[in-house]
This record gives sequence, C-alpha cells and structure tokens, in this order.
Amino acid sequence: MAIVPNLANGQVDKSYCTHNRVSVVEPNGVLTPEYAGEIVLDTGGNAYWKAMGVANDTWVALTPPN
Repeated sequence: MAIVPNLANGQVDKSYCTHNRVSVVEPNGVLTPEYAGEIVLDTGGNAYWKAMGVANDTWVALTPPN
C-alpha cells in the first residue's frame, strides 16, 4: 500500500500503510502508540502488533507475516 498525504494539513496519513513503525523488539511495554489501531512490525520476533489503545501496554500480537 502507498503512503497517502492528507491534503487538509499536509501530514502523512499512515492508516493506509501495511505497518507504521518497525521495532527490533516486542512493542508491549516499550513503545507508546501514536494512535489506537497503529500497527508495528517487530523484526526481532517476525510479527505484527496492533495497538488497541494509546498506552504502551495495549499492543496485541497479530498473525506473523509469511
């Protein structure tokens, strides 16, 4: 998917991306989500994580990539 600019304020709309950030560790307790629904690729664990809230302990593991 492409990163699409939000023309209203010139910011990048990350909701169109496969993942929004990359981490080398599991994000739970480490990364604070930028928004609920953010997806992080954990390259160390080869898995995607989704933020269910905006606290750093709200990450839920998704199915690892193929």
